[in-house]
Amino acid sequence: MLNINKVKKKLNYAWRVGATGFSFASFGLGGIVIGGVVAPLVKVSTFDTRKRQDRAQKAIKYSFKGFTEMMVNLGIMTYEVEGLEKLAHSRQELVIANHPTLIDVVILIGLMEKANCIVKKALWRNPFTLGPVRSAGYILNEGSEQFILDCVKKLQEKDAASLLIFPEGTRTEKGASLNEFQRGASNIAIRANVPIRPILIECTPSTLTKNEKWYHIPNEPFHIQIKVLDAVHVHDILDDAAVNSKQVKQLNHFLHNLFNQALIKQELSTNEQSC
Repeated sequence: MLNINKVKKKLNYAWRVGATGFSFASFGLGGIVIGGVVAPLVKVSTFDTRKRQDRAQKAIKYSFKGFTEMMVNLGIMTYEVEGLEKLAHSRQELVIANHPTLIDVVILIGLMEKANCIVKKALWRNPFTLGPVRSAGYILNEGSEQFILDCVKKLQEKDAASLLIFPEGTRTEKGASLNEFQRGASNIAIRANVPIRPILIECTPSTLTKNEKWYHIPNEPFHIQIKVLDAVHVHDILDDAAVNSKQVKQLNHFLHNLFNQALIKQELSTNEQSC
């Protein structure tokens, strides 16, 4: 019986490695389809730039949602969301999340009704992703003052979609819980004066972290737990919401502590339940 169980585990592991490779290949193919087929169709469907971007974002949302569900159905992962209703009608919010895995942005955009996103240069130029991100009107992160202004402008548009950003700037490494926050998110929040919506993400067992290959999968399907917190407001945190380095630093420190304490609390609660 013991040998049979070992064989079953090995077969299941081999299956999940193959299924993971298939999933990421499908993701790349999906990017080409959206960029090469969907984006051109959207472009000719209307002369209104805003409508084109909305339609492209909707196509990305449903493709990301489908990708997530495919990984679940293939037995690669499971996930649960607490507080999803808080995202149902999210508009003109700065949505910030920690970044433990490669697929965080995929899951979150699939959950959000409407979302703008910040894209790093590598994705802006990647042949698999450049079509979707450009047609959706996502914002290129060049780390400049203009980038901050572009984010603020997006958030202040009438009935604008919320803007998703990862303040850590990159994924955490295996075994780490939270990187230091870059100050861009705090700078944007103060300038735009919009609600900040924190989202906690935990992945158990840890996988798809920074510097970890996609095929280094855990011995069992990984589980992603997402918790959407109540929005916080700049004027409730800062006595003076003037745009200067001191205020940006203070808000950034507050947000990092909020995430750090919430993650510690969630980890303790998870450990207690497993005992």
